[in-house]
Amino acid sequence: MLKRKWLILSFFILSLIIAVAYAVTVFVLPGHITLLAGKDYTISIRSPLFLQAFTDSSLLRLTYMEDEAVSAFERPYRLVCTGEGRAEMEVKMLGFIPVKTIEVRAIPSQKVLVCGFPIGIKLRTSGVMVINVSGVVLEDGSRVSPAEEAGLLAGDIIVSAGGKKIDSIKDLISVIESSEGKEIPLTYIRQNVRRNTLVKPLKSAEDTQYRIGIWVRDSSAGIGTLTFIDPSSNIYGALGHGISDIDTGSLLQVGSGQLMKSNIVSIKKGVKGTPGELEGDFLTRNEVIGDIELNSHFGVYGRLYDDQIRQKGRAISIGSHSLVHVGRAFILASIRGDSVEEFEIEIQKIARWDLGSTKNMVIRITDKRLLETTGGIVQGMSGSPIIQDGKLVGAVTHVFINDPERGYGVFIESMLQQAKNLAGKDTDLPKASGF
Repeated sequence: MLKRKWLILSFFILSLIIAVAYAVTVFVLPGHITLLAGKDYTISIRSPLFLQAFTDSSLLRLTYMEDEAVSAFERPYRLVCTGEGRAEMEVKMLGFIPVKTIEVRAIPSQKVLVCGFPIGIKLRTSGVMVINVSGVVLEDGSRVSPAEEAGLLAGDIIVSAGGKKIDSIKDLISVIESSEGKEIPLTYIRQNVRRNTLVKPLKSAEDTQYRIGIWVRDSSAGIGTLTFIDPSSNIYGALGHGISDIDTGSLLQVGSGQLMKSNIVSIKKGVKGTPGELEGDFLTRNEVIGDIELNSHFGVYGRLYDDQIRQKGRAISIGSHSLVHVGRAFILASIRGDSVEEFEIEIQKIARWDLGSTKNMVIRITDKRLLETTGGIVQGMSGSPIIQDGKLVGAVTHVFINDPERGYGVFIESMLQQAKNLAGKDTDLPKASGF
């Protein structure tokens, strides 16, 4: 009887170990791998579950490198995609029990013009953004909010009112004032969903003007860093993260925008708890070098007009996120005037599983001169290209507020996908949905 109990207990413990090992393996193995077409890539599968990799795709060549295994639980494989496209690699336990399917994407070996120049950004929204819902003071002293009664919330984007397209705050004021207190049909966008409502303006006792009780914004301006230019289309990518409204945190929808030439004129050094800032001069110069057509989660994009900026860019090959590794790298940034310099960094962590994020890499500034000058990563450095092993692998996106020496970077593929979408090109780069 006792022996039977020990057998049951042993079986339970063994099953638990296998289950835990299985779960850990599934988590650790990547869900996708991006390769440059025709280039070798090595993946080492380590697990006590005796895993093997298989593929039925004619696009993917999979070779087991037995001589390079350092233990019985390790199976290294060499992957080569013979052309552009997608393939699947099956990982199985004991050769027949499915564990995970890994998507392998092969992208073309591509060169872009890497930049690092400071830029000014002037953006006008498509519609006007509600940044706060307030009230209207009436003659009896009461406060009523027509906007709230109509269901409007901070972050909503009003695109039409009274049957008229709304492009600016001035447009909205004109419709409200001419309503004479009659209900106005409003069309607004919330979380990419178009909605309709009715709002009844009320005459304010404070200034006798008709109001609906909202604060709105229709423009934004700031500085950042130009990451790359596609030499074939003149489409650029900058910032590495989207421009969001400072009050609502919502991504601003581009109505129109201009990319401006800028100089760094001063630096506010970053310290723990307070992010630093590059201060640029672009409003007084008013030199337009391109337009802004897209504000996405992965930065701003448009077409470059200025040949001089293009000529300053340096041709460089892109590096797949699958090849990014922990260790030494560099960023290109400008901390004085418009001159671009190279500064040493360390890539400390890599998150390969979420290509929808702008926080794919944790980086640390190691360059003593940059640390002495800026304290680390500061606002305005967003978009600074990250170069490793001679290839463009990403861009700086965020700083750690409590540790300005460290911050995040986004994989370059996510930025390139946005540029290719803008150019209207079909591609197999991973589609992905920051200071």
